[in-house]
Amino acid sequence: MLDVAIVGAGQGGLGTAFGLLRERISNIQVFDRNHQGLEGPWVTFARMITLRTPKHITGPDYGVASLTPRAWYEAKYGVAAWAGLDKIARQDWQAYLRWFRRVTDIPVQNDADVAAITPEGAALRLILATPTGRVERFARKPVLATGIDGSGRWEIPGFISRAIPPDSFAHTVQDIDFGRLAGRRIGVLGAGASAFDNGATALEVSAGSVGLCLCRRDLPRINPYSAHQSL
Repeated sequence: MLDVAIVGAGQGGLGTAFGLLRERISNIQVFDRNHQGLEGPWVTFARMITLRTPKHITGPDYGVASLTPRAWYEAKYGVAAWAGLDKIARQDWQAYLRWFRRVTDIPVQNDADVAAITPEGAALRLILATPTGRVERFARKPVLATGIDGSGRWEIPGFISRAIPPDSFAHTVQDIDFGRLAGRRIGVLGAGASAFDNGATALEVSAGSVGLCLCRRDLPRINPYSAHQSL
């Protein structure tokens, strides 16, 4: 029986686990459906060049100076490199999270997809899909650190999937062979961050043109995440 089961081993899950360990709550386990090193979006479907967060904002370190992104970056690249850095590259951020997980010895089980959570008396039953089959674990408290994935499901509108050949469209969360887009006219449905990131990536590989289509009359100019955090 775990005291806490954390679903998701990205930056939120690792930060939650480290915070619990600092409070001497050690009977915990983090589960992530991805292979080790591929947690979160940073080296999978994220396509921006750098994080959008300023470099001085700390990560899951809870104020421990030796565990900050700055400490890791300076140890790897040097003090001068940090001083000249604008924003951290997404690949470096993923490398930092891998290092943070290792040095804090956070217990993570990869390739474990939490398919269901059901009540079991005063506890909860977690049903995991793993490479070796279904596994059940029990926990007193769950923490869902699933990021944007936890807000719903990735979906391609039916009027697209029913009318267009499968090799002619893709969701931004999928692997995309951008080399095939050279010289082509690309349409992007949506005008959020991923729309701009994928559109820019297509242009970088010499797409003929990229057009973003949105329902609003004007582009949103307020980051809903930042606005919520400032309330």
